[in-house]
Amino acid sequence: MDEDSSMHAKQLEKKEAEMKALGTFFKEQLEQVEKRNLDRYKKTKKQFYDQATKSKALVKARNTESVCINLQSQILNCYKENREQTLQCSDLAKTYMQCIDAAKKNLLVNHG
Repeated sequence: MDEDSSMHAKQLEKKEAEMKALGTFFKEQLEQVEKRNLDRYKKTKKQFYDQATKSKALVKARNTESVCINLQSQILNCYKENREQTLQCSDLAKTYMQCIDAAKKNLLVNHG
């Protein structure tokens, strides 16, 4: 092997070593980026589910509030008993509507 070939072989070995080092460096960088992305994903996923759970609880709580139940049953009974004379229930209906309006105002003040 002549001197020229020997020099080319050494340069080639040096380049191969540099490429191997760069390959290792970029592989490590990629692993770090992937780990950070996975950590962010897990954190974001947890925040999403926490907020979804809170929102679901709020919506559920609002939807299950019953108002003016006693008046509601009284007015239904009144209409059943007075099918032919529904005007007999007008005072009760007026009281029921006032109760509903008050409940709406209360809901707006407390949740709006």
